[in-house]
Amino acid sequence: MIGALVFLGCPWRALLRFSAGDGNAIFGLLGLIGGIWIGTFFLKGGYNLGRTQKTYISVGWLLPLIMCGFFILMLIFPYVKGEAKNGILLYSLKGPGAMHAPVLVSLAAGLVIGFTAQRSRFCTMGAFRDLILFRQAHLFLGLLALVALAFITNLIVGQFHPGFVNQPVAHTLHVWNFGGMVLAGLAFALAGGCPGRQLFLAGEGDGDAAVFVLGMIVGAGFAHNFGLASSPKGVGPHGIAAVMIGLMVCLFIGVTMRKK
Repeated sequence: MIGALVFLGCPWRALLRFSAGDGNAIFGLLGLIGGIWIGTFFLKGGYNLGRTQKTYISVGWLLPLIMCGFFILMLIFPYVKGEAKNGILLYSLKGPGAMHAPVLVSLAAGLVIGFTAQRSRFCTMGAFRDLILFRQAHLFLGLLALVALAFITNLIVGQFHPGFVNQPVAHTLHVWNFGGMVLAGLAFALAGGCPGRQLFLAGEGDGDAAVFVLGMIVGAGFAHNFGLASSPKGVGPHGIAAVMIGLMVCLFIGVTMRKK
């Protein structure tokens, strides 16, 4: 999450930014591919998180129940126009956090996307990993479809604006657009899935994926509260150091967690 927030986007957002003409996303996507490529060397060298095994049903229900709890809290304490706080919940008044579809539309779209992605095993990290390791293009074709349809949609609604400057929620420090996503791609390769794939797995009852999702939430909060996340003005005051430390941590994990 630190790497993604230095770039200002997850793999899906990198693809969507690219489809809207944001040239900065090119460096992010190249970094993502580079990080996954590094991860494939560890995978070929025996890197393994351990054997998957069945466990108690409560483990699978834990994250879905937590999310249902947040949803119920949102219904009890709905957003009041112009007010940042209602009850125990804080709401964004501006920026990307304040922009969302109506709740019922979001739920319907989420069900459709979740079902489709679960059945197709859609995963950005997996697409590049399979292409690099096994020369299999099944998942990669899904990425191409996403970019193509998003590009067509942007053209139709007039949101295609090619260039590098004045792109929405983006900065032009190309080295760290690239470096942040190298870290993210390597982390996703070591974890066995991109953020979207981990969400779908958590919805299937995968406890490991649920821990990953909780880690994303904590990592995002950590990045925003300790000056690691970027903004349109540039990288956060401690973002560069965090990327370097993150790369060292991931490399250490990749080297040490190998079965001979």
